[in-house]
Amino acid sequence: MSEVKGVVSNLVQTLDREQKSAESLAGIIDELQNYLDEEPKTIIQESLDRLLSRIRAEAAKVISGSGVVLVSPKGTTSVKETYNIHSDFWLERLKSQGFSILTLEQFRAFIQSLKSEVAGGNTIPIIEFLRANTEFGSAPAYSLAPALRESHGEPSTSSAWKLSDFLPALPPHPPLPKGLFKD
Repeated sequence: MSEVKGVVSNLVQTLDREQKSAESLAGIIDELQNYLDEEPKTIIQESLDRLLSRIRAEAAKVISGSGVVLVSPKGTTSVKETYNIHSDFWLERLKSQGFSILTLEQFRAFIQSLKSEVAGGNTIPIIEFLRANTEFGSAPAYSLAPALRESHGEPSTSSAWKLSDFLPALPPHPPLPKGLFKD
């Protein structure tokens, strides 16, 4: 009987330890979940701050006149110089094409409103806006898109030209045309 009591006592102690460990893990999981909920929002808001800083830096480069921020219908932003935001025909034409023309202060307020949207959980349109404003390095020399479209069974919209048509021939190289160089 004493052996049974000892085994039961050990089992109860083991269960208590495991319960405390499980409660500790639940706390860690809650902290991790909170982190995973907030970290993307923080990253998006920091990205909006970097975009605002970049636009401010571009506006500071404007020497004469004043800088305005153009936001295209696709969401890309750029800074242009203008002398009169209210009577510039070029800006009026851009407005008619769906562009938003903002002063630097209006753009700052726009970024703040986007941050509010992110805090409210509406991140997808803001991510698309940031993606439209991502500056990439130099463009690749050629695009893999046609090859990828062909590999997925979709008909190719590209012409019959291939990249190999533009590359130099492999050795042995064909002779150079006569008369190309003066003797």
